[in-house]
Amino acid sequence: MFTSSKRSESGEYPTPVASGGAGSTVIARGVRVEGDFKSQGDVVIEGEVDGQITTSAVLTVGSDAKLKAQVVAEEATIAGQVEGSITVKKRLELKMTAKITGDVTCETIIVEAGAALNGKVSVGDSKKLESEPKSESNPVPTKITSSEERS
Repeated sequence: MFTSSKRSESGEYPTPVASGGAGSTVIARGVRVEGDFKSQGDVVIEGEVDGQITTSAVLTVGSDAKLKAQVVAEEATIAGQVEGSITVKKRLELKMTAKITGDVTCETIIVEAGAALNGKVSVGDSKKLESEPKSESNPVPTKITSSEERS
């Protein structure tokens, strides 16, 4: 699924190549998304997200990404900053550049040396993951801006 699991000479992880399925969404560096974001396919975030992210596939958060969000995913690899709760139904991988502030719930977790995690961690409780409450609130409109628009 990824081009490589090794960091480049600049110290950044390469942008992953999403695996087909229901399609993938990329929030590129310099793009900011505000609001609830839901996807059936893989999601790659290199920019900023403020709100809620839900995907029934794989979430990848790049090393320069900044999220202030509640995250729900089937699987996730995080190399950037996340402020908010993270619920991953299967495997969560925290790269050495990851900085997490919030509670984490997952079936399996892999943490590289150097990753920072400040919050409560629940691992291996699949019954809790299956009974997570579903949000039935009205969807919040999403606003997307590029870095040029913010200047």
